[in-house]
Amino acid sequence: MDLEEIISGRIILEFLGASTRFLGFNLWTLSNDNDFRTFSSFWSAGGSIKKRDGNSDRNHMIGGITLGSFVILLIIFNS
Repeated sequence: MDLEEIISGRIILEFLGASTRFLGFNLWTLSNDNDFRTFSSFWSAGGSIKKRDGNSDRNHMIGGITLGSFVILLIIFNS
């Protein structure tokens, strides 16, 4: 059971991080005149294994920050 929880938690955290990066980047491109990027470029980067690991680490870090911020906002506004 613990292995399933760890794997599902990592997938949820990575999805949350990729979603946050996707929304942030594409909202930023509205003010600039850059091209939009697809969600798959944030979810799984193509290229070497080192690049994929770096992308996954970034997704986990941003997902953890987003989840922590959401929990803190829930605590603040429900008090």
